[in-house]
Amino acid sequence: MRARSSWMVPLLVALAVVAVTAVALALRTPGGPADAAGLGVPPSPSPATPPATEPEDAPAVPQPVTPTCSPLGLLVTAGPVDAGLGHRAVVVTVTNCGDTAREVTGYPAVEVLDAGGRPMAFETAHESSYMVIDPGPAPLVLQPGESAVTGVSWSATVTAGGLTEGQALRVVPVPGDPGQVLPMWVDAGTTGRIEVAAWATELAR
Repeated sequence: MRARSSWMVPLLVALAVVAVTAVALALRTPGGPADAAGLGVPPSPSPATPPATEPEDAPAVPQPVTPTCSPLGLLVTAGPVDAGLGHRAVVVTVTNCGDTAREVTGYPAVEVLDAGGRPMAFETAHESSYMVIDPGPAPLVLQPGESAVTGVSWSATVTAGGLTEGQALRVVPVPGDPGQVLPMWVDAGTTGRIEVAAWATELAR
């Protein structure tokens, strides 16, 4: 009886070790009893990638007419906008780019356009302003290559009412000629008004 007990004890110890090892392997194995019991550690979720956002469309700015001669042989250009004490002015030039003389007596027709290229409800006055002296209409004929100038001015005064800010000027140099678009910011405050001088060989001082 004593001899049988001597080999039974090591056998029981070995079986216990095997059983413990099997349980440990089951706990480490994905899909094993540990997972079924909810004891397995789930993988860390990947950080959510924010959906790509499309940039907002910028408002469309009226595109200038290609600088070529108009059907009447006239080309309109503009210099930079000058500012002073809340007033603004820009020098607009018309050039005879044709091959015959062209009369440009009087005032150009000027419209203020919004960002979509639509005319805005601006009042146009043919008179002097803080920035520009109107010489008044006088007979003026341009030979090929010659130019004349005018001044378009406005005030950035803000009082009552909504802001009137244009994005371009459309200038018709003489009746019957198509308008030519000159992109620029017309920050007329709440005035809704521009002053346009007559064409002249040079600006009045």
